[in-house]
Amino acid sequence: MLESLLKFRARSRTAAAATWSMLALSLLVPTAAIQSQAAGIIAGTVVNERGSPVSDAQIGVTGQESVGSSSDASGRFRLVNISGTGQVELTVRRIGYQPRTLTAAIGATDVRIVLVERAFELSGVVTTGTAGVAEKRAIGNAVTTVSASEIVATQPINNFQDLLTGRAAGVSVVASSGQVGSGSRIRVRGASSLSLNNNPLIFVDGVRVDNTQASGPTTQGFGSQSISRWNDFNPDDIESLEIIKGPAAATLYGTEAAAGVIQIITKRGAAGKPVWNATYRMGANWVPDWRDRFEDNWGTIPSAASATARDTVQLSTRQLNDSLNSNFNRDIFEAGMLSDLQLSVSGGTPTLRYYMGGGYEENQGAEVVNRLHRTNLRVNLSATPNAKFDVQTSMAYTTGRTYLPYEAGGGGAVWGTLFSSPGFLYSGRNAGNPQLGFRSGPPDVYYEAYNNFQDADRFTGSITLTNRPASWFNHRLILGVDRLAEDNQALTPRNDPLAARYSAFSGSGAPTNGSMAVSTRDVTVSTFDYLANLDLALNESWRSVSSAGGQFFGRKSLFRAASANDFPAAGLLSLAAAAVRNVDGDEVFENNTVGGFLQQQLIWNNRLFVTAAVRADDNSAFGTNFDVVTYPKLSASYVISEEPSISLPSFISQLRLRAAYGGSGQQPGAFDATRTYGAQGGFLTPVNAGNPDLGPERSFETEVGFEAALLEDRIGLDFTYFNGVTKDAILARLAPPSAGFPGEQLFNAGEVGRSGLEGLVRWQALNSENLALDFSLSGSLLQYEINSLGPTTDVVSLSAQIQHVVGYAPGAWWDRRLVSADFDPVSRRATNILCDDGNGGSVACAQAPRVFIGNSVPTREGSLSAGATIFKNLRVNAFFDYRGGYSKLDGNRRVRCNLFALCEINYHPERFDPLLVAEAQNGTQFTTELIQDASFVRFRELSATYSLPESFTRSIGVGRASITVAGRNLGLFTNFPGIEPEASFNGGSRGGAFGQWEQNVLPQLRQFVTTFNLSF
Repeated sequence: MLESLLKFRARSRTAAAATWSMLALSLLVPTAAIQSQAAGIIAGTVVNERGSPVSDAQIGVTGQESVGSSSDASGRFRLVNISGTGQVELTVRRIGYQPRTLTAAIGATDVRIVLVERAFELSGVVTTGTAGVAEKRAIGNAVTTVSASEIVATQPINNFQDLLTGRAAGVSVVASSGQVGSGSRIRVRGASSLSLNNNPLIFVDGVRVDNTQASGPTTQGFGSQSISRWNDFNPDDIESLEIIKGPAAATLYGTEAAAGVIQIITKRGAAGKPVWNATYRMGANWVPDWRDRFEDNWGTIPSAASATARDTVQLSTRQLNDSLNSNFNRDIFEAGMLSDLQLSVSGGTPTLRYYMGGGYEENQGAEVVNRLHRTNLRVNLSATPNAKFDVQTSMAYTTGRTYLPYEAGGGGAVWGTLFSSPGFLYSGRNAGNPQLGFRSGPPDVYYEAYNNFQDADRFTGSITLTNRPASWFNHRLILGVDRLAEDNQALTPRNDPLAARYSAFSGSGAPTNGSMAVSTRDVTVSTFDYLANLDLALNESWRSVSSAGGQFFGRKSLFRAASANDFPAAGLLSLAAAAVRNVDGDEVFENNTVGGFLQQQLIWNNRLFVTAAVRADDNSAFGTNFDVVTYPKLSASYVISEEPSISLPSFISQLRLRAAYGGSGQQPGAFDATRTYGAQGGFLTPVNAGNPDLGPERSFETEVGFEAALLEDRIGLDFTYFNGVTKDAILARLAPPSAGFPGEQLFNAGEVGRSGLEGLVRWQALNSENLALDFSLSGSLLQYEINSLGPTTDVVSLSAQIQHVVGYAPGAWWDRRLVSADFDPVSRRATNILCDDGNGGSVACAQAPRVFIGNSVPTREGSLSAGATIFKNLRVNAFFDYRGGYSKLDGNRRVRCNLFALCEINYHPERFDPLLVAEAQNGTQFTTELIQDASFVRFRELSATYSLPESFTRSIGVGRASITVAGRNLGLFTNFPGIEPEASFNGGSRGGAFGQWEQNVLPQLRQFVTTFNLSF
């Protein structure tokens, strides 16, 4: 086993070395290319109405498709290899601005192009959910575009999930922990699958990549892992995000896209001289108000006046911290420093363009052992050898290590602090207990006892070949691979002195002999995607675009795990040195999807677009008796404001109506349909009964919406209503005893309906020379319920409090509800406890049914951003986001009051509502008062960016320089009685798709960051 693990790591290092070599070689390519630039040049700057530079504007020459450029961070652009003499016509496009056409003289180097901002842009190009690249006006479904490069330039964005939080209506990012390096769960339009993972697909430059949202060592209790693979992608390399949210938009992605698709589009170079960019960030993270945030814990200690009496006393977090400080010279939670350096260069010629970036990040959390360091590299090349052929390559490599302490039921500093007790501080009447008041032991003892980390190496690469042999025909091929190697380690060195002093660290008996658990995860995702388009003009008004395509997506996963315990001496910590060694897992999973589609689009006068498509898929996870699955699509888009026969009110400058219907799916697990056996003691034993009839879940959805620009493009509206259903939802039943297999068997039977509304309003309130104000408000409402759980049941229990119930949202909270109780002052206990009988009355709790308490998945979300540009050089942004319509279980109070008796209610029950007393005095029998509305508004971001005057930057030889001061998680507004409405288990039995528990999870960190940016 040890030899296999070592070979695995060696392969990972070999792949890393090969990638670095390839990237280094790529750095040599642009130098020679730049030297071959021709003399036909036009150069200048792109600015907005206030004179501020506009970056990433696309500038082209009419009739010369091979000539193009984009503006840099200073608004500068440079077109080369322009043929002809005299003047040419330039076209300029930028999302968020009105397109512009103007003439310029060849040879001019001071062309100034002024773009006018607009509320929304129909001519913007999108790639997600389309048969190739298309203008937004041609798409009948909603595609949300997030301008990542603009956000990262001015906001405190630590990772990809920070970039996505609150930026798209209908997309919910559910954070799990405030620990640096931990991840979140992303849900698009809720969670409609009853048994599968509900994770959206993620693509990078057209290539599917691993979308695991819970990985790493198990540092949260109840089997929960807290690292997300989504955060492997460097926000500084991302140009934009495109998000499609439902089956109507996801037809072209087939049998895995029902939960949504998110496409990451990385930065590309443009023809011109090299443009260098350097960004350095430094700042600090800390837990806000932690000394006063946690409630006092109560307990008893021996009385000084009596040998038998005991005094009831309180222990505050401040007292606890003083105790730790006096012994370890450290606070419980401290400010962790972050440092991030990113460098990039882009440029090239019309035939070869490049973008290369790299960086190194170090980030320290609020606990001394919580930290990460990560190195990232990216090389993107674009070649256009002639007008008929394009080649684009995208290569990225990231490597790093993340250290995570225990939390969330696993122990650690938050556990020891939240569940501290006066009894753990005093030895007799005197301070002296080695636990210093903390449960189990002080944080530093945990840090000495355990070492948990993940090493991750990841390479993502693709090549896109586009050929246009004729004006009426083009085709494209994408080949790509995403290769991930994880090494997860949970190490407990032998530590006899520690075990002898702290019983909680002695294992089965003092002294502890040490243990270790090592697991590796090797995932390779392969993509083959071919598309052909036939574009024909039928007459002066009508055009036909016929498309056909096919994809192969393959995923191979190798899991290996080993554990060991009992080391003969301190300092020995390896599998080979342990007295007891175990192979805990060695499995290979392969899942392959082959699919194809046909699409026909009819276009009338470039303002009416009608599209019909059908897709067919086969997947290796389908049962042997299940046939190929097909999905339909039908959509229409009508730019009604460009229709001469329709007269709109003068205040409407643009109006587009759209509608779409389509289907997609969600496949079962790799071996869910297969009868499998395991090996034990040299014999085969039944494991999974399988189901040869098992097929995918199928989702169908209709959406209608509109986009409008009002008051000369100062106000933009974007609204979508959707209504859909998931059929053949996968459920579990007991395997037939006659088959001789234990456990459950999966089958298709359930049905879930959902509907909702998503909206976005943009408002350019003021646009003067010295002051500009803009606002953006987005939000969504979601309603969904289970229509069927099969012919024989209306209820499926997932846990003691989580159930699927027909007529309600999936995975909702259900439990016995306390409705009345009395308090006996003599016994000081709650009496006459009654519960809801489910029909509006009451009944003895022993006979009470479980009743609906609330949804466990958010059904409302929104965000508000406000920006001000002052005297052209100062930009201030504020961002708030909201999540509501769901409840969480306050596991902190459950443990403190119901299990460990640390609350005031345990010692003075007469001061509280008898219902709360009944709950606290009955252990874990009742949770209804613990499950509370967790809606919140968070002041997520505030930033101020000052761009140094151009006269100064020119004098020091820099194109553009800016300084940004920004804060993250600056305020929280909520009625949730727990510590943190965003804290939860990321997976395991108390997290994942449904149900959110808050139980000794580190709250979200507050952060301040200063960013220095130079372009030259």
